[in-house]
Amino acid sequence: MFFYRQHKPDGKVVEAYWLTNFPSSRVGVASLFHMAKSRWEIENEGFNEAKSRHGLEHICHHHAHSLLIRWLLAMLALTIERLYRLRYLRRGTHTPRSGAELFLTLWVNLFRPCPADTS
Repeated sequence: MFFYRQHKPDGKVVEAYWLTNFPSSRVGVASLFHMAKSRWEIENEGFNEAKSRHGLEHICHHHAHSLLIRWLLAMLALTIERLYRLRYLRRGTHTPRSGAELFLTLWVNLFRPCPADTS
């Protein structure tokens, strides 16, 4: 565990503890500081690109809509991964489907009406 204290230009002092499995004899506090800050730099660059190039705004991650969006994106990612497996991993004796066939399958299934939940 490392203790971190930063003095901001406005006089504010930020203190934190960072838990790591790096031994202090191998990684100094300055190196750990730069690793942690680089993580925020990567995240901030990603948000900046999403906002400036793709018109995406920040979503409050605890809002009900954002939880739904996160879940739907996860399901879309799993579906795309499944289509990839069907296309490129050749198990069994079936002939591989073309990319166009897989796209059509995805498109049809995305817009297929679901039966109402009667429970």
